[in-house]
Amino acid sequence: MIFFPRPPHARLELLAEVLASRPVFPKGFADSSGRARIVRWLTSEPRMDRQPWPVPSLPTQADLADWLGVTGAQLDWLADAPGIERTSKPGRWRRYRYTWIPKRSGGERLLEQPGLDLMQVQRKVLHGILDRVPPHDAAHGFVAGRSVRSFVEPHAGQAVVVRVDLEDFFFSVRPARIWAVFRTAGYPDGVTNALAGLCTNRTPQAVLAQARQPESVSEVDARWRLARRLESRHLPQGAPTSPALANLAAYRLDVRLSALATAMGARYTRYADDLAFSGGDALSRRTHKLLRYVSQILREEGFMTRAGKTRVMRQGAQQRLAGVVVNAHPSVSRADYERLKAILHLCRTRGPASQNTEGHPDFRAYLLGRIAWVAHLHPARGAKLRATFEQVVWAG
Repeated sequence: MIFFPRPPHARLELLAEVLASRPVFPKGFADSSGRARIVRWLTSEPRMDRQPWPVPSLPTQADLADWLGVTGAQLDWLADAPGIERTSKPGRWRRYRYTWIPKRSGGERLLEQPGLDLMQVQRKVLHGILDRVPPHDAAHGFVAGRSVRSFVEPHAGQAVVVRVDLEDFFFSVRPARIWAVFRTAGYPDGVTNALAGLCTNRTPQAVLAQARQPESVSEVDARWRLARRLESRHLPQGAPTSPALANLAAYRLDVRLSALATAMGARYTRYADDLAFSGGDALSRRTHKLLRYVSQILREEGFMTRAGKTRVMRQGAQQRLAGVVVNAHPSVSRADYERLKAILHLCRTRGPASQNTEGHPDFRAYLLGRIAWVAHLHPARGAKLRATFEQVVWAG
């Protein structure tokens, strides 16, 4: 009690380290004749630590269960406290539904969709806790009030734009970082463990065995890394909490990359797994140095770049981020605009069914989405496309 006059809020390992470091403690055990005699158990109720953000006060797992509207047993199952999801077989006891989806660039990605009960709990955690914790200013993906446009705007009209893609972003976030988000919000260890369990998953071995066999050496390596990430606790791609947690867990990454950009006279933003840097002529001459430092920081933070996806784009060529051309100002490329314009014209003259070559189930909504995207970046072009769309005759 001399060293911890108040109940400790750090992890129990810290308390053990402090006790073990005092000579009197091991000496007392060594001098003891027989079994140590317990005089009295000193226990204390868990309590919230300092709360830097306006999150709900939930000092115990019972409080968390009440807040979520579940029983203690349900909380244990939803958080996979027994760790049974990893070895589970298909059936009603799985917390997630698993689907392997082919990527256009090759390979597959795993969609992990939570069941209805877990989905509702995760949404409560998202809106009640995670939405109240601010991400770094450089993060623009899945952040209220920010968008693809705010992600690309700082890089418009620059001499050089550098794009770096991260490999398996959600799955690469270390469990300790997820745990630290809730701990930093002020939650005691028990509640933090439960919250982290609700928002993470360990993919069943049977699901990993269903993945398509790799077709190249590079794909073999990438698949091996993916399997290792999925075997351990990770952010499921499909859970509503994953984007917000990924942003918060990458806070230190954003701090370090922002500092690097400032030191090199560059600008830095991030949209999920897309990193963007830009600057003037001085940066254009030092892009190799920039990328070397970026790779080092990514490794130290537990991330990797996607092979073959890094781009250094100078003013003499098209500079493109997240599908947006940024050479002068954010805009849709002329080729994309003309292609959509032609599709709308043919929809008007030949009927929309003749142009739905990709088999979109709701082709009308698909076209409206494309038009809205153009209008978001270039209102005048968007208005022209919308005028043509209004002339299309839709069956039924």
